[in-house]
Amino acid sequence: MEKIFNLTSTFKTLEEDDGGVHICGMASTNDQDRANDIIAAEAWTKGGLNNFEKNPIILFNHDYNKPIGRATGLKVTDNGLELKARISKSAPDHVAELVKEGILGAFSVGFRVKDADYIKETDGLMIKDAELFEVSVVSVPCNQAATFSLSKSFDSMSEYEDFKKTFKNRVDLAGQSLAKDENSFEASDTPGGDKTLKEKKMSEEKKTPEIDLEAFAKKVADETAATIAMKQAEQKAAEKAEQEKAAAEAAAKEAQEQEVKSAIAVGVETGAERLVADLQKEFESEKADIAATLQKYKADLEEKAAEIEAMRNSKRDFSGRKQGGDLTKFGKEFLAAHVLGKVTGKGWNTDYGQSVLEKAEVTYTSTTSAGIDVIVSSQFEEEVRQAQKIAPAFREIRVTSGATVLPVAPDTEPANWASTGAEVAANNLEEAGASDNNYNVNQVILQAHRLISSTFVTNDTDEQIVISVLPMITSALARAHAIAIDKAILVGNSGGFNKGLVGAAGTDDTNGYASTSALTAIDASDTTEVTPATLLAMRKEMGKYGLEASQVAYILPTDAYYELIDASGFTDITEVGSDLATKVTGMVGTVYGSPVIATDQLAYNLASSGSPTTTAALAVYMPNYVVPRLRGVNVETDYIVKEQRTVLVATQALGFNELVAASGSNKPAIRLPYA
Repeated sequence: MEKIFNLTSTFKTLEEDDGGVHICGMASTNDQDRANDIIAAEAWTKGGLNNFEKNPIILFNHDYNKPIGRATGLKVTDNGLELKARISKSAPDHVAELVKEGILGAFSVGFRVKDADYIKETDGLMIKDAELFEVSVVSVPCNQAATFSLSKSFDSMSEYEDFKKTFKNRVDLAGQSLAKDENSFEASDTPGGDKTLKEKKMSEEKKTPEIDLEAFAKKVADETAATIAMKQAEQKAAEKAEQEKAAAEAAAKEAQEQEVKSAIAVGVETGAERLVADLQKEFESEKADIAATLQKYKADLEEKAAEIEAMRNSKRDFSGRKQGGDLTKFGKEFLAAHVLGKVTGKGWNTDYGQSVLEKAEVTYTSTTSAGIDVIVSSQFEEEVRQAQKIAPAFREIRVTSGATVLPVAPDTEPANWASTGAEVAANNLEEAGASDNNYNVNQVILQAHRLISSTFVTNDTDEQIVISVLPMITSALARAHAIAIDKAILVGNSGGFNKGLVGAAGTDDTNGYASTSALTAIDASDTTEVTPATLLAMRKEMGKYGLEASQVAYILPTDAYYELIDASGFTDITEVGSDLATKVTGMVGTVYGSPVIATDQLAYNLASSGSPTTTAALAVYMPNYVVPRLRGVNVETDYIVKEQRTVLVATQALGFNELVAASGSNKPAIRLPYA
């Protein structure tokens, strides 16, 4: 019979500075219990502790779902088994505090009896071998009846007596004891009983051969030995089968528990991940309303805040600590902490902000604030840049005011071969295409215009929820800026720099910097397609600006790009490598050495009523266009008392300028329209 017994004993406690607590006590002693059973100290020296030592977890009230600490010491002494353990300060149900207060003060050790000797004098058992299953912390037993007693573990005394018989009636081949059995030749305790071996009497009248008593005795002895051996084998087989059955049941139970735990863990993880994915999808919308999205998922975010926080912490990387004081590697964390501080009004005094500063091993003071603020601004600019497709193709110029004069030296006419002196007016330096014998340095006024995006966080939004969605909020703000800048570079805008490459005031209307191609317009009915040959012909129309292939970029709407994918002459990014793609984020391939950039900000997206002309392809000489930037990105907040919410605003100032206009056959940008 397999049975798990519980031995309860009190322990001593020692509190730690960090909130944990050490406990120590005798898990078992060699004292005799109320049923005259004894656990010998050496019962724990025969391998019964091996499995527990591999994973010495301490439980609370025998609940496998509530680990509270680990055993730190396990020693067999002359008095029994001594156990030391540490209870974690983060143990569930306030266990550590209850232990400190003495409310919980006892071990409860679960074990199985593997071997024992029956003590005839006391009708008890001397347990010689035991296997330790688990150790739990329980409340202090209210009376001595709660301490060790094998008999207390059985539902009835008859069941307990049956258990003792497995050791009491054991067969010993060494001859120390023999089990009583109805097939045994041992005399019965009751005189005249059926079990008494009786002498067989032969009839005096019947003439029979003389019996060989010696041979008969040997035969009986052999049969007896065989019977004993068979009985022992059967008993061992039964014990082995019972052990295998118990092991199988235990394994099945463990597997079931693990399956349940795994199912719960997977369910929680899947639920939290699905919620984050849903939020990410809504935030990625071009017209994302962060305030409305947070309100929509408020209940779910509050329910799964802990799981989302755990997911976020599991991805935190501390590998950058103590590496030369370079704080830029913490840019994303600084940005998130900065936004959280603005939303909550706590600055860098949020728990998350302090944890980021601790991770970076820096204190936010008047000395370090400037550097950290620059990193925050640069990080948001990088977030914007990563979401852009068009803008990274052009050079940025830092300016110090909203309007900056930039001198530009134009090309010149060639010098004259003449026999007359240099004082002749016809030999004066002239601008290319001019005939006035003058050379004038041109000027371009670089203008930076303010770009702003904002969202709201209501007053009742929990700080933990804000932490959970910070990456999505900053990403959404950055994406809003990226989309606006890319659109403005292509078609201008009505609130900032009016003119773009192919349009003005937000419409693809041929009023941009690019010249209209002399090629036949692409048929909107899709009977003709944009091909590598078409793009190369556009590059030829650029004159001197089209000579260097790597300096010319082709910008295509998505529908034209899909037409180009399977065309001969187009090489996708997997074939040419990604070095250029690190500079031109939207690059999807090349055509004869020139990068191809695909964007969804042309054709379909900019179509409107009145059958507007839309661009089928754009070839542009990248060095001829610049993006003046007045300052970095500012992330600011303001609390609106009337509406009980915080407005989060991201601003920057920049523009888009052409340096040299088209002249004659030299055209820095060519636009091919749809018919």
